[in-house]
Amino acid sequence: MSNRKALRELSHKFTAPPEVEKILNDLRTKDDYHVALLAVSIVEATLDRLIVSRLRKTDNEFLNSLFQNRGPLSDFNSKILVAEAFGIVTSPLAAELHSMRVVRNAFAHAKMPISFTEPAVETEVKSSKLLDAMRSIKIPVSGGDPRPLTLNSKSSFLFAVRITLIMLNEIAKFKSPAEKVIARALRKK
Repeated sequence: MSNRKALRELSHKFTAPPEVEKILNDLRTKDDYHVALLAVSIVEATLDRLIVSRLRKTDNEFLNSLFQNRGPLSDFNSKILVAEAFGIVTSPLAAELHSMRVVRNAFAHAKMPISFTEPAVETEVKSSKLLDAMRSIKIPVSGGDPRPLTLNSKSSFLFAVRITLIMLNEIAKFKSPAEKVIARALRKK
């Protein structure tokens, strides 16, 4: 096997859920660049697995032609569009995924170091509807009135990644369109 093929295979390996949890926990103390790239890579790989779980044809040669080189699902944008088109994810979840993709791409393609404190990055992170819902929750504080959840941009981004991963994993677990998974979750309340 050529070294390039070995590197390509290495980049496509996906770790088990307990290891993903450890990676996400460790990212809290890492620099912004690694947070943006690694966290979104985990989200993208989770979406990959979700899409593959819905395919009827899953032999390696076919999957490679879909996901590698210039295949129709070789980039995150295409994966999000296809997942939304086939009802694997909802439009709001697709919007969250696109936002994460845009942030990841900014870090990956920047010609100088950038951070989550960069105004454009902060604005994109703050645009998250998912995080808007979480910010409206009041957190009980001992000896005081409940306070809204306040996180910096980097922590907010990691929080959104975690919630997104939970949602994608629930969609995968029930093997249903996203709307049915959400309806099922709402009925449990």
